[in-house]
Amino acid sequence: MKEEYTLKRTMENTQSLYISLFSEEKNDVLKELLHACVDEICGRPGPSYCKFANSMDWSRAEYEGVYKLISSLLRNPASLYMIEEKMPQEYHELPEQVQQNILTCLKVRREQLTDALLREHYKRKLPTVIDHDWRLKLVMGSSKMASLRESLLQLDLIIEDKGSRRIINLELNKDELDMIINSLEKLV
Repeated sequence: MKEEYTLKRTMENTQSLYISLFSEEKNDVLKELLHACVDEICGRPGPSYCKFANSMDWSRAEYEGVYKLISSLLRNPASLYMIEEKMPQEYHELPEQVQQNILTCLKVRREQLTDALLREHYKRKLPTVIDHDWRLKLVMGSSKMASLRESLLQLDLIIEDKGSRRIINLELNKDELDMIINSLEKLV
């Protein structure tokens, strides 16, 4: 009984803190912060305290707390369902207007967030191509043939596997390149 009362009291204190942090007139700034957090998850520059300090009148500690809360909500795969019952507990502790802003942001950026979260997941589990470089060369001849005139593609794939990077070098003629392209297209 006492634990239930303590939990209810903690939720009420949390709720009143968020109500004071997220006032109605700061809705536009909250939307900007939400989208900046999504940008960061998607690999672009994210929010900074300096950008939001003046417009929200938050201390650095308040900003850090709100930033961590929003980031964790947006990174939680359950949030992508956008169904009230499946949303994380922290979501339900927020004021109604903040919940609506989060849902609106999720509706608009759901596909980007899903792709970014899947990329993060696969990067942790599987070797991932993170970049590539290529060069096209024209081989004019070889020791076997005086006039060969064959084009070759030199492809460097930069692979990341559990934090370490390696480069795979491929040298492909036109037929080999076509075969790789066709194989990749079948995967998609």
